Amino acid sequence: MKKQGQRKEPGMSSVSPDWARAIASPLAGQVLAIAFGLLFLFQCMILPLAGKAAMGGSGSPGAGPAPTLWKNLVFFGVMLLVTLLTGGAAFYSKWLRYRTERAPFPVTTAILLGLTVALLLAFVTGSLRL
Repeated sequence: MKKQGQRKEPGMSSVSPDWARAIASPLAGQVLAIAFGLLFLFQCMILPLAGKAAMGGSGSPGAGPAPTLWKNLVFFGVMLLVTLLTGGAAFYSKWLRYRTERAPFPVTTAILLGLTVALLLAFVTGSLRL
């Protein structure tokens, strides 16, 4: 004789169902997505800290990189990782709702997350210094 157990919701983690329900709530997804969008905007605003302007100086003869270049690069890298982690959390939250409640797929969050990953790859490979 088999015991009748509770059915698990599809897509919910077996680690902590309460945690998964909290992160999959509409409010959590919206707050994370808005924070991700604002962080991405801020990341674009501080892009000159690690870009061509920081590496080449002002462009006048004899000008070189800024004396605080390494601090700029560290700050840019840390903010990029914070942006990426927030974007991953936002996408995961919205993806859980997509799987469990058949909400629309988070296309905008996925595209912005892809752009953040591309920015991370460009930063790591040194392509921003061109």
